[in-house]
Amino acid sequence: MSDATPTNPDAPKSDEPKGFLEKIGAALPIGLTALATVFAGMSTGALQQAMYWKSQAAQDQSKATNQWTLAGFKVDRALVMQTAAVQLSVSASGRAPEFTPDSSPDQKAAVEWLEGKGPPEVYRRGADAKRREGRVGLPDVSAPLQELLDMIRKRAPEEDVARKAARIPKAEINKAINDAEAENEKITEGDWTPKVDAARKLVADSRKKDADPAKSAAAQASLFELERRRYRSEATLNQEVAALYEARVRTSSAESDKHRSKSEILFIAMLVAQIGGVVSSLALARKNKSALWLFASMVGLAALGVGLYGVLSTLLPN
Repeated sequence: MSDATPTNPDAPKSDEPKGFLEKIGAALPIGLTALATVFAGMSTGALQQAMYWKSQAAQDQSKATNQWTLAGFKVDRALVMQTAAVQLSVSASGRAPEFTPDSSPDQKAAVEWLEGKGPPEVYRRGADAKRREGRVGLPDVSAPLQELLDMIRKRAPEEDVARKAARIPKAEINKAINDAEAENEKITEGDWTPKVDAARKLVADSRKKDADPAKSAAAQASLFELERRRYRSEATLNQEVAALYEARVRTSSAESDKHRSKSEILFIAMLVAQIGGVVSSLALARKNKSALWLFASMVGLAALGVGLYGVLSTLLPN
């Protein structure tokens, strides 16, 4: 007696895919949905990078504003010193101050500064050799960065500035700012402050030794004139540092725009993968007459509609 089970020709056929292509087709909606999820995660990561660089640009703009404000304050102080010096010069009635320096280099230099020979003026970045003679300034920068600074100073169109800024390496602009800050501190604090302090001491000693009000006024007027020149020069240095921070604002903004564009491209790729998943789900639902695949397709269509609305809302005018 045979143990073989007879085959019932009326039994329903299995819905499992038989061939390799059918198996791939059954897995296609899941694969495309997973791919869409990957693209969505990458798009979110790129958007976070864009937000990070935009916050960096905001911080650099704050630093630039601080430098511009400090420069404006020093220009204002220079005007105050100039006014006070003129008033004291009138009180001095043309008398010349007399100072008695010691043998220290700072006091000898201070006497020259009180006589109007210092502190030195500041040349602008990119100045020629003639304008640099006898002056001090911040280190030069590379030609591309100098072109960007010139474009910002001349108020070139923002689109052109952004394209130029995108080509400047971040390490280059960071080094330029660090070098400028270090040189600014060296000039103002390392080179000038000891001489200014020595000049103040010389003026104080001169006013104590000489009871003549005219000579005392002349000594104080010379100190105020020195302070006026110092504030003017320091203001120029602060303006040059501020210009570099303005350049880094542009480079950070360009980096933010690059990541934002990358996020948009990945978002569109996510939508394309989602469209493929929805189409394949609809095809399976039609082939197998499955309510589950039909429900998955409807959910995918709803998500696709939300995504398309987000894209179109950014492309269409308000």
